[in-house]
Amino acid sequence: MAFTSDDLKRFRSYEKVHLKGVDENISSSEKIELLQKKDRNKWYMLVFNVLAILFFGYSFYFDITNLSDTIFTVLLVVFTINVGLIFLQKKQISELIDYYRSV
Repeated sequence: MAFTSDDLKRFRSYEKVHLKGVDENISSSEKIELLQKKDRNKWYMLVFNVLAILFFGYSFYFDITNLSDTIFTVLLVVFTINVGLIFLQKKQISELIDYYRSV
């Protein structure tokens, strides 16, 4: 698969973010293993954030908590943004894994 120079720049920036602190001289297979581990950790983070949204939503909907509408809205927005950013990171990691598999 041929990559453009923009693709290569994007993959290098993904490397800086997702493989920081890792020796650049390790093999592609080792990098793939590290990225798969990070991808698995992102799933755990995603589950935690969705559970937090469900917990706060359930508590608020059934009046279990004394949270004000504003605090509930802020919590909901923060956790929802966090879920979106985790999905973005997962996409970047999967693109980087695909890149290493093709190189």
